Amino acid sequence: MTSREEIIELLKTGDNYIIGCHLHPDGDAIGSLLALGLALETAGKKMEMVVPGGVPAMFRFIGGTEKIIEAPTFSPEVIISVDCAEKSRLLLPPETFVAGVPVVNIDHHVSNSMFGDFNYVQPEAAATGEIIYYILTAGGFALDTRAAEALYTAVATDTGFFRFSNTNDRVLSLVAGLVKTYNLSPGHIAEQVHEEKSYDSLRLLGEVLSTLRIAKNKKIAWMVLEHELLTKHSVPLEETENFVNHAISIQGVEVGLFFKEVNPGEIKVSWRSRIAVDVSRLAARFGGGGHARAAGCTINAPLSQAVAEVFSVLNGCFTENAVKEERQRV
Repeated sequence: MTSREEIIELLKTGDNYIIGCHLHPDGDAIGSLLALGLALETAGKKMEMVVPGGVPAMFRFIGGTEKIIEAPTFSPEVIISVDCAEKSRLLLPPETFVAGVPVVNIDHHVSNSMFGDFNYVQPEAAATGEIIYYILTAGGFALDTRAAEALYTAVATDTGFFRFSNTNDRVLSLVAGLVKTYNLSPGHIAEQVHEEKSYDSLRLLGEVLSTLRIAKNKKIAWMVLEHELLTKHSVPLEETENFVNHAISIQGVEVGLFFKEVNPGEIKVSWRSRIAVDVSRLAARFGGGGHARAAGCTINAPLSQAVAEVFSVLNGCFTENAVKEERQRV
């Protein structure tokens, strides 16, 4: 594993960098990418922050997002991946990767495949934004209000705005320092991320909620979004990312699932769980990954088949848990 000091040295000695993040970027991906890119720019480095498809609308309020582009315009000395567990999910054109150009992998997903030439992966971190914060401050890189807001957004979104179990005193101290030093408005950030929804996305949510089902064991709840319905409402995919939270919010439910038919035969599955189930391990069986309580994967199959395959794995998981509980009682 590469050390923080080695990462800092790479950031200080190079002259130009390209920074990318994972497919369907969330707040942690955009916030981490933006904070690192702005800090490098302030340090006099040539850099490009690349997100093919552009920045999701809910994160465009952060200052500096207008600098994020959809394709690189130069060949870098160093490629930096943030918040991405697999190289195949890294949103950079294939021609970006040239022999001899090192890839720096900075992440906090326990499922990270260590695909970089330099890997700095800290699963104990609440967000990749937390890792970026400590790299930049330890390295003496200057932060401005834009970078601070990006870091706050990164940490806030990956902790469910400080509701998830990965929230701790270290995280709260970090964001409190950002708020105090850079005069950030937590209320404004939360409003931009959670309360600025399009009319169409709420109409779509209403139709998706009508598909909500709960398993006989009362431990699994799920919803589906068919491609035809997604097309009908013309809602960007990122606006559906939090729909799954409605499934896991049901009392007694241990696993919440949301099946999105992105295209016919291409199903994106969002997983959420409580303490009993590590969904990152389950999503990994389908080539995905993430965190113990929040993960994702893509299954290339008809929607009904994807649902059946996931439930086959889940039912086995709950059977295993039941056996373990029975053994502990003996």
